[in-house]
Amino acid sequence: MARRTTWRIPIRLSVILNSGTRVRPGTVTNISEKGMFISAEVTGFSEDSQFDISIPLKGEVLHVPGKLVRLSKINGTNNGIGVELVDPPQDYIDFVEGLLYVL
Repeated sequence: MARRTTWRIPIRLSVILNSGTRVRPGTVTNISEKGMFISAEVTGFSEDSQFDISIPLKGEVLHVPGKLVRLSKINGTNNGIGVELVDPPQDYIDFVEGLLYVL
């Protein structure tokens, strides 16, 4: 298994996953500049599924493209996904860097 190249920051942040006609709410439980783990019921998603992650922040919504790289299961039930971000926008990078300053 490959090692992460950036630190993960623990957080609880509500998001929306949009993939074609599928829309699912979720909660980010850790985040970095290159990825995140989203706790969510994710039936219908498979490895390499691509989607838009909508992150509501202070009156605006960040849209970050992502790709599912890990499906997490507990007792045989999908309970979340590991996400690799695909060319995240600078606003997202700035948001994550700002989180590092408050730690």
